[in-house]
Amino acid sequence: MMFVVTLALVWFFLYWIIGGVFFACVALLRLTRLRKVRFSCLFSLSAIVCAFGAAWGSTKWLEKTPDSCLTLVTQSKESLLLLLACGWWQFLLSAAVGLGLLIAVGFILLKISSWQDRTWLTAFADRLEWGSEDEVE
Repeated sequence: MMFVVTLALVWFFLYWIIGGVFFACVALLRLTRLRKVRFSCLFSLSAIVCAFGAAWGSTKWLEKTPDSCLTLVTQSKESLLLLLACGWWQFLLSAAVGLGLLIAVGFILLKISSWQDRTWLTAFADRLEWGSEDEVE
């Protein structure tokens, strides 16, 4: 269980950083107003759940493989290296699935956390467009 918690912490920090930068860029490109506190709290909770799910899923996946890496592991420093060498693609694939799920949930959270009001930037851009149409005529 300690291994799952440690792996979940590693995945959480990676998900939180990668997903946070990704959604910061998405929010800027969409030019929408966002309730930042609501989004960041829900995104952090979603990252925790996805990270724990990915860590737990990868260890359960390793237990069900015919050449189970977890049966070879003993309580030594070499056992962690053996576990990572034996099941590295299970860890990476489950982490990728968790990140994909987090991105999908993040888009839903973006929709939930956005305001319906227009941003000051889009209102300013509309005023500039209206002004340029008058000059063209």
